[in-house]
Amino acid sequence: MQTIPDTRADAHSTNPSAEEGVAKTRSSRWIALGAALAAAVVALVGLALPYRPIPVPGPDVTPAPLGLPEPLSGLKLHVFNTGANRMSSLLVGPAPPWRAVPAFVVEHPTHGLIVFDLGLSHEVAEHGEDALPAPMGWLMESRGRVGWTLEKQMAEAGLAIRAVEHVVISHLHEDHTGVASEFAHAAFLAGPETRSRMIEGSHSPFAPDAIPEWREIPFENEGEPLGPFDSSIDLFGDGSIRLIAGGGHTPEGVMMLVNLESGPVLLTGDAVVHHDWLASDDVERIASDRLRAATLRNQVRTLQASGAALVIPGHDLRHLGPARPELILHAPERFAPTAWPIDG
Repeated sequence: MQTIPDTRADAHSTNPSAEEGVAKTRSSRWIALGAALAAAVVALVGLALPYRPIPVPGPDVTPAPLGLPEPLSGLKLHVFNTGANRMSSLLVGPAPPWRAVPAFVVEHPTHGLIVFDLGLSHEVAEHGEDALPAPMGWLMESRGRVGWTLEKQMAEAGLAIRAVEHVVISHLHEDHTGVASEFAHAAFLAGPETRSRMIEGSHSPFAPDAIPEWREIPFENEGEPLGPFDSSIDLFGDGSIRLIAGGGHTPEGVMMLVNLESGPVLLTGDAVVHHDWLASDDVERIASDRLRAATLRNQVRTLQASGAALVIPGHDLRHLGPARPELILHAPERFAPTAWPIDG
């Protein structure tokens, strides 16, 4: 079994050069803030230009079998939708549609509940995109409903919040981390350099006395190929859940493959934003690493073409196919954007 190390810091550790360390940390933060502001200015200037497609064909990907073990009896995947988003045409081209904001819960026979992505926050459910920080609130319309956030829908479905043992975050955009504070009792798993961004600083969603266990997934050191993908980790060592290295959309991206009895399901996060994006070579302006985004897109395309797994993109609940006993769609009427308070 591959063990993901606990990266929690000792809050009570001491350092004889503490004051010097604090000064250096403050200086580093000011430097980082200045660099971030400069990058934001450059990005906004770029966004002021008319949208043009950004075609990146990416590398050819050789098909390869997933080589999964026999599925575990009793493993289930629950699908929820927590709202609707619409990206700015500056990012993705003209006339962007409203799209789903899903969250997923895996019911494991021995490891309790595992959440993949957390959907929209209580604040967005109440105030829409006005609750999002800049520049996200300028570049995306986001609508939820009070009472339809993930933890509320889980309660409706009879899935106990306290039974959640692990939360896997595909990446740190706000529409995937929304109700994180509701699950502070669980162990969080995410990509590289995520702990400091979610745990430290004034914008952490967690109260100081409710900091969760946070593990960064060691793809670089412990990952191994899986089918067309270059790096993956068997979360529990039983073949039920494989975490797959992402990137491209954001550097810290993670995907999840759930090995259901009726066939594997790949949850891509925003490595594949929607099926239309999967069918196009345009990586749009949303990719942080265009070549990596194209590479992952081609890997997922290869998997989908093989018929070896059902692909569920980060913002698309179409094409889920017929109902399965292990793939449970909760309140599917909420999967349509018109279930949410959208404009147009």
